[in-house]
Amino acid sequence: MPPLTLRQDEAPRLDPEEVSSATAMMARHPYFADFPPAVLAALIAGGEKMVVPPGTRLIQRGDTDTFALLVVEGTAVVTIDTPYAHVELAHLAAPAVIGEIAAFTGVARTAHVDAATQLTAIRLPAEALEAAGRAHPALLSAVMRQFGSRFETFNRVFGFYANALNALERREFDLKLLDELRNPLPELVDFSHSFRRLAEAIMTRVAERREMANAAAIQRSMLPLPLAADVLGGRADIAAAMRPAKDVGGDFYDYFLIDARHLMVSLGDVAGKGTPAALFMSATQTALRMVLRREADLSTAVATVNDLLCATNGEDMFVTLFCAVIDLETGDLTYCNCGHTDAMILRADGAIERPAATGMALAILEGMKPRAVSSRLAPGDRLFLFSDGLTDAINLDEVSFGDARLEAAATRALHLPAEAFLATLLDTAAAHSGAAPQFDDMTALAVTFTPVG
Repeated sequence: MPPLTLRQDEAPRLDPEEVSSATAMMARHPYFADFPPAVLAALIAGGEKMVVPPGTRLIQRGDTDTFALLVVEGTAVVTIDTPYAHVELAHLAAPAVIGEIAAFTGVARTAHVDAATQLTAIRLPAEALEAAGRAHPALLSAVMRQFGSRFETFNRVFGFYANALNALERREFDLKLLDELRNPLPELVDFSHSFRRLAEAIMTRVAERREMANAAAIQRSMLPLPLAADVLGGRADIAAAMRPAKDVGGDFYDYFLIDARHLMVSLGDVAGKGTPAALFMSATQTALRMVLRREADLSTAVATVNDLLCATNGEDMFVTLFCAVIDLETGDLTYCNCGHTDAMILRADGAIERPAATGMALAILEGMKPRAVSSRLAPGDRLFLFSDGLTDAINLDEVSFGDARLEAAATRALHLPAEAFLATLLDTAAAHSGAAPQFDDMTALAVTFTPVG
């Protein structure tokens, strides 16, 4: 189903009576509970009115457009397509806000949204929401609270799913567990029913492949698209790669421009494997993007993400993280190393620096604030981040690839562009392992400072 598109001459504005009615409806939504009515009315008046029939695609999964929808009449359905089924995740009835996380963070859409009934909505551009958030921080706080609430809900629910899957693997599954899915959390009614069907299929030795394939799709959807050369203006050469040991792992990487001058890069490793690790990874990455776009101090931003993860971490998971911001004009490098010592600064003259940890892993201790360290990249210097899947790769003699081999390989390949550099290192680690099976994800990111002029 193609997404809805409107030509400029097909995007009507609301008349005063419609603005008044929509304002009264949206004032009932938690985001706007403390919002000045006149400001909310002005925000709505600046949007585009949409009246669509049932079945209209409002948001397309994978799209990178940045707008949000205020649903003032009707119901929308949130779905994802998997290799095996079309899964309904939730129904959202007016008053509802759809797509606000993508509008604030710039991440790609993670699900489809269709009109389940005839639907009336106000389409707001990201710029309007950002301006409203800057003028009224209570809106941003409400979005963050909603994100935290959703994260807590998903943690509890997927903790149950993880336990159920482990029981299935051990053949200790009790059919009474499926009764827990008869009355699921309201936010996940459709998803819970789908999982119940999935669990029943697992009992017939089919669903494990399905579940892992679906979770792998979630993980892949969270990885950033390559940055075009013109976006970086020739000031940096960046690449990232992931070779998972399973369909789903806990490794992740991310990069995006905070503004025209500052590039954020991060790489992390969630303790654990499979679906719970992938879901915790996606929540961590989304939280990082949201917080870093509104908090200039890196130490404070990472501390905020840590507190959010701690507050909703019912499954006692944690994640190591290296997060850095690079000034593409000066080469100034600021980083927080939260228990992720798998990092190198490769100087153009061949010297290697190994950044020490500046704080503990995230989601362990609430209130932990990592120290931010400042350095500087000279032209040709490269920041290289990786997961322990590279150094821990073993061969048939159970000899690991190790730090020394990785540093030597990195030095030999330093002259290569970032993409070829990573491919060479991953291939070298794989060659060391030979016929031995890969038991951990191998993930890496490299960015070289190449200033213009």
